[in-house]
Amino acid sequence: MTPTIRPWRPDDAVLEHIATIYAEYGLCFDAGFEADLLDIGGAFAGGAFWVAEVDGRIVATAGVAPNGPARLVKRIYVAADARRHGLARGLLREASAFGRFDRTELWSDVRFRGAHRLYLSEGFVPGPVRILADPDRSVERYFSKVG
Repeated sequence: MTPTIRPWRPDDAVLEHIATIYAEYGLCFDAGFEADLLDIGGAFAGGAFWVAEVDGRIVATAGVAPNGPARLVKRIYVAADARRHGLARGLLREASAFGRFDRTELWSDVRFRGAHRLYLSEGFVPGPVRILADPDRSVERYFSKVG
């Protein structure tokens, strides 16, 4: 598998890609709660959003947006059949290097244990948890890294 990583385009099937991963984890996908995905161009203004594709199918996504003095990394999702090939690590590094910010921050659902191992291996420090008002009442952990 040799994915092509490129900037997001408005016709990309990002919603479908992420909804598939939510379903894998038994999560409800509520497009209303996921408003940033309905307006990727606006939600990630001043930042960037990338997709990785293989044979025209999106297999991974990642975004970064300004968050005051920090960059906020969001939406790193890799399809099950594309995991363990370094895509998430590569996208995380790309997002973490975007722009000139004091630190990198992200929130991640506590169910995504593999992602948390990745963040820790990349030097992120875990922080508090929060409970979202989404249909699943998801619990997310905060991670941050200086630089």
